Amino acid sequence: MQHEDFENFSRVLDAAYSLHSKSLTADARALFFAALGKYSLADVRKAFSAHISDPQRGQFPPRPADLIAQLVGDATKDGRPEAAEAWAIAVRSRDEAETVCWTQEMAEAFAVASNIENDEFGARTAFTSRYNRLVEDARATGRKVSWFMSYGHDASRREAVALEAVRAGHLQLEHARKVLPQLAAPETGDTSSAREQRAELHKLIANMPNHTDKLAQARAAELEKQRELTAGAKLETAQRVANYEADHG
Repeated sequence: MQHEDFENFSRVLDAAYSLHSKSLTADARALFFAALGKYSLADVRKAFSAHISDPQRGQFPPRPADLIAQLVGDATKDGRPEAAEAWAIAVRSRDEAETVCWTQEMAEAFAVASNIENDEFGARTAFTSRYNRLVEDARATGRKVSWFMSYGHDASRREAVALEAVRAGHLQLEHARKVLPQLAAPETGDTSSAREQRAELHKLIANMPNHTDKLAQARAAELEKQRELTAGAKLETAQRVANYEADHG
């Protein structure tokens, strides 16, 4: 919050305390404001509403810690993975052939971890520490999570990772179309809204073969090819036998 937000903040704070027939001194309001200063006024308002609506906590006047608990609890639902999951994703980038869909925090933390060689535990510890700090800072400033692709050499993995990212909601339609040929068709006139784009995307994904389907199709094609080769070989052998019998009959 900014200094000019103090008056509006005080109104909300006083209203919350009036529900319990209580009031605060000017010094108490100032301490309250300072404790919540790193959060936006809009988010603080939401935290007040959440506290008041809470069946347990709402029975008591809010303290700064109560509101921070509401703010932090809501922030953890921003789509950023926990450190263990983030490490599992980031470590794949060691393979230059692999494509990774990750967040800015993962990429920055892994850059730090990559400086630690021949020590997997140390690298993971460094990653976890750095990642948690970056995520905490991002949440404190209200910065939204941003996923992006880091492309490897293997073209087939680009497609597989991009498709999985779309299904998980990490990759948007316009980004997916850059790596997925199946999604490269131009949009028609009525697909500008987010809802229509999501519907179009779900339809396209539903019609796309998954990895298992592709393997099955490849095996079927290979079996058909082998059958054709076998049939051709049998026909050639039969023809040779017929020619031999005709010459030596």
